[in-house]
Amino acid sequence: MITYCDDGAAFVYSVQELKGTAPFDCRLISLCRAYPPHLSFVDYWLIQDENGVCTGAIARNGAAFVLCLTAQAALPEVNAFLLMAGAKEVLCGDYSLSGFSKASEGVILQATKAIALHNKPIIEPTIRDAYAVLTACANPHFVPPAWEDFFVDVSHKLRHGATRLVGTEQNGALAATAMTVAEDESGAVIGAVACHPDFRRTGCGSAVTAHLVQALSSEGKQVFVFRAAHENAAFYAALGFEPVGRWREYAK
Repeated sequence: MITYCDDGAAFVYSVQELKGTAPFDCRLISLCRAYPPHLSFVDYWLIQDENGVCTGAIARNGAAFVLCLTAQAALPEVNAFLLMAGAKEVLCGDYSLSGFSKASEGVILQATKAIALHNKPIIEPTIRDAYAVLTACANPHFVPPAWEDFFVDVSHKLRHGATRLVGTEQNGALAATAMTVAEDESGAVIGAVACHPDFRRTGCGSAVTAHLVQALSSEGKQVFVFRAAHENAAFYAALGFEPVGRWREYAK
């Protein structure tokens, strides 16, 4: 049974009680805290079995849905619900969903080893400068979000302490940037890692990523990355990340 949840605190508590769902639990908790249920563009649902035990959760942000499922969740029911709810994008674990096209997939990595910090100054760049680095890294496998969407989302989360944005400069210009795309008490997901093409192979990308990993790990948080298939494998391996699962993103 899938039931709507309009109580943010109750939703967060239920997701925290799920077992074996990291880092998708972190993504849902972070989203719910940044954008509570009373806002019109988000919705939150809990999945329960016939005994009333919570087996998963679903979040909607616009037409994009994120699944957080245990092994006990009824996937056919979830699949039918997504189609009925009009999902246009779905981010989930390594599940097969019917009625959607698989847009992308990749590996979930977790930082498991201590890494040495690079001797580069770390700053908090402006959102516009960070976005400029992201757009400079655009390719067929990476399409940056629209500027307006990126600015509104990141500025809101920065004001509410729901994300961290870091960067490093080279020759007076922002060379690389990274941020947390989700955070809760026990975990974080790093994303938007980008190094301007003019400053590749200078250690700038490694520096910003290592800084975030060290800061988050020092707070006792598990640190994850959603790496696209066949992309940046050596980069993250050198930073102490190891595969712990797979992710899929579907489109309608």
